[in-house]
Amino acid sequence: MAVTNGASLRRLPLADESALSYEHPLLGTVLRTPGLSLAATSLDRLLTWGLTNSLWMFPMGTSCCAIELMAAAASRVDLDRMGTILRGTPRQTDVMIIAGTITVKMAPRVKTLWEQMPEPKWAIAMGSCAISGDFYRNLYSVVPGVDTILPVDVYVPGCPPNPEALMHGLLRLQEKIRLARAGKRTAKEYAPATLDLTRPSIARWLDPARDPSLELQQEDAALHATEAPPIEATPTAEPPARLVEVPVESRPLDAMLRDDFGVTELPTDAAPIVPVERHVALAQRLRDLGYAQLVYVVATHFAEKTGAKAQAERFEVACALRTVGKGSRLAAWRVVLAPGASIPTLVGLFAGADWQEREQYDLVGVRFEGHPDLRRIMMPETWVGHPLRKDYASDTACPPWR
Repeated sequence: MAVTNGASLRRLPLADESALSYEHPLLGTVLRTPGLSLAATSLDRLLTWGLTNSLWMFPMGTSCCAIELMAAAASRVDLDRMGTILRGTPRQTDVMIIAGTITVKMAPRVKTLWEQMPEPKWAIAMGSCAISGDFYRNLYSVVPGVDTILPVDVYVPGCPPNPEALMHGLLRLQEKIRLARAGKRTAKEYAPATLDLTRPSIARWLDPARDPSLELQQEDAALHATEAPPIEATPTAEPPARLVEVPVESRPLDAMLRDDFGVTELPTDAAPIVPVERHVALAQRLRDLGYAQLVYVVATHFAEKTGAKAQAERFEVACALRTVGKGSRLAAWRVVLAPGASIPTLVGLFAGADWQEREQYDLVGVRFEGHPDLRRIMMPETWVGHPLRKDYASDTACPPWR
């Protein structure tokens, strides 16, 4: 490693405190007393050295930047040589490394973990997504920068930044801590030309325009992040029955749909449409014929269209089952629903339908009648609306997080 003259190194900018009209009375007395000043200075240097070289990190890795964080702790870069180790609990750490995208559902958890860290504590935003939300900053589910929910000391840009960039960020943090221990306050570096372009929908922590009540709202939301509303469903009539393997019927599936379920249209480029009242009966028949695995339950919203290709608003729920073993076969069908209509649940036949139906209810808004636990599974319980509907704005706000 090349040795560089210390005078040429780029230093953190300092805030101008020459106009301050106050001083620390005890520290001022110690520094003015002969003998005590030397002892206090030597002790302070020792404590500063120990503090800057024992920064224990709490890894808040949520996406691909966390892989680079892991690499930084591995043998090639080896952050241990700086006295920096990773800990699994916030109560034993000094630095939170936010490595990855922070979603609205994750934000209150990050806030809670940050509040559990003892003082003094610092935060490093690692990667473009943690800094600003990057590609996803205008998406309904993403916080536009972690500095909108907690104070960030060092930003490590990149997508993702490499382990050496993270080490450089830690060196800058050490420099900042030394300056703070010396009574010097560092000033944040701003780029005025891009400040307005990167301003998030929620004011940053150190933004003078930030509403003071926003902090209280975020703290309250973090404290109640796991509270769930009452379940809006009735239990299923009976638990899932034990599957018994039987030979698959030799009659073609199309013939069974036409003869036994009254399906007249059998398109070649899509699954056939089955009446909603025959939905469970078809799944029961297929299960009895050996289609023992539920592949998917997927809902789609089609918005109303006018003009030459006019169509009414509707929902489609597609389901698929398959046989298990050699010569596996797939059976798929669709159910068309009008707005506000519900579809019977398949949980009584396939336990795997539980979370799949909850996901479609959460994201699209389709209600599954008889589901034992019909509540959100991906979005926060307090979320309003269903984000995969065609009439849902992709940049919908979600106070106090975005």
